[in-house]
Amino acid sequence: MHSVAIETRNASDVIGEAERCRREAIEMVRKDPKWSELLNQPSSWCVVIEKGLRPRAFHTMLEQDQLLEKIERGYRVVLTVGLVGAPGMALMKANHVAVISIAEPRKHNSDKLSEISIRARVSAASALHF
Repeated sequence: MHSVAIETRNASDVIGEAERCRREAIEMVRKDPKWSELLNQPSSWCVVIEKGLRPRAFHTMLEQDQLLEKIERGYRVVLTVGLVGAPGMALMKANHVAVISIAEPRKHNSDKLSEISIRARVSAASALHF
């Protein structure tokens, strides 16, 4: 897992960052022989957003329109995950590659960010089936 802090300004930046994370995960698979079983496996992304007291929302590539609409309505990005994995496999450290970008690292403690990133990986992996 690779993690970087990001700052997004508008809806197109959000999608651009999600695609960057996805491409970086693909590149990690291509470059590192330990991930050879993931070569040619599908990739996806998930963007986690929040606004005020509303529950966090997890949006995948399949829900891009809803994500953009919420960003335009003032939802803020918590983190973005790009993922490469085999569809139908339970996520474990050894069977997927994830790149995570954190929008506001100081806003949440590391335990909370870890919990959110796990849920985001599961969401991204669910989009691999389509």
